[in-house]
Amino acid sequence: MNLSLSHNKYSLLVYIYNKTITTIELKRKEDVYYMLTKNYITIPICERCIHWIKENPFQCKKYIVEKPSYIISPQKECSYFSPIEKISINILNDYENKLFGALWGFILGDVMGVPVEFSSRKERDKDLVNEIRAYGTHHQPYGTWSDDTSLMLCLVKVMTEGYSLKKLSESFIKFYVDGELTATGHVFDIGNTTREAITKMINKVPLEECGAYDKYGNGNGSLMRILPLAFLKAGTAEHRITEEVSCLTHGHAKSLLACIIYVELARKLLSGLEKRKAYNETMRIMNMIYFKSFRKEPQAFNHILSGKLIRLPRNKIKSSGYVIDTLEASLWSFMNSKNYTDSILTAINLGGDTDTIGALTGGLAGLYYGFQNIPDRWIQHILKKEMINDMLHEFKNSL
Repeated sequence: MNLSLSHNKYSLLVYIYNKTITTIELKRKEDVYYMLTKNYITIPICERCIHWIKENPFQCKKYIVEKPSYIISPQKECSYFSPIEKISINILNDYENKLFGALWGFILGDVMGVPVEFSSRKERDKDLVNEIRAYGTHHQPYGTWSDDTSLMLCLVKVMTEGYSLKKLSESFIKFYVDGELTATGHVFDIGNTTREAITKMINKVPLEECGAYDKYGNGNGSLMRILPLAFLKAGTAEHRITEEVSCLTHGHAKSLLACIIYVELARKLLSGLEKRKAYNETMRIMNMIYFKSFRKEPQAFNHILSGKLIRLPRNKIKSSGYVIDTLEASLWSFMNSKNYTDSILTAINLGGDTDTIGALTGGLAGLYYGFQNIPDRWIQHILKKEMINDMLHEFKNSL
């Protein structure tokens, strides 16, 4: 794709429609089409970069002739990108390294996964994600997070202010109705079960009746927001609260167990255990205590509970929005990777529900490897960084 200075909006659109191209190329050119028809005046990330030339969105101070096509059609980030407004996050101790690593790592995994959500594994194998992208599935700009982060931040906000289920439901409603705690001011992606539950909350249905309790309500909508509960102090009935928070939208035993497993593993990592020991200890506790309370469900969790999951080949890992598939894909990606970057790229390149699997994997990897292991160039992409940073510091101070 060759875009010179003489290309205007009309000629670019004609090029897009008339050119015979592959599916992946078509998607990228559609993204450019979307930008221009929505009156974007520049390539998605450029207006946030110190090298941006306002008079000509197709050039910058770093490219003498023109920008490469992989920047114009958001295939990957620009190697010269340097944000106008950088954020500096100071880590004072190991606990902060883990806490901020977990929550920023979660958000970044979500951001990385949003543009390729619902893509197949075959598509990902042909076009591996190695850097932050934009537009794609939901046509959102660089650094946009999804409902995963929004609902997780709702929980952070409520835990900071003083947890109650009523406050959490009110925060969910503000997210859904007003776009509060979203990256761009509007909700562009939300699961059916979560949406139905919030609609019931709006209609004043008793909170204990809002969530789905049938087997068809086992999407990953409660699992994706549960990570902040790992930072509750021991002895605060953390697992009872985990079940309560899940039940607000997802009340089936599978969803509850998935949330408990994830939170328990995160707590073991927070305590400083090596990740294999943390995994084994979590499974020991689940076998000894929790599966006795959910006698009908252990078979569904057999891969996780037995430890076989870690040794499964990639082609045996499912990456759908079904809560057990999502949990397995996230644990598998984390356990079979060596650092934060490797973890989330492994997760996202499974395809499928990439934003949630990326977020859940990123949360565990960020907690285990620490904030300082997360690439700063990716953190700087995230929208509303200052707001998030303030929220996370207030959360830390409230614990």
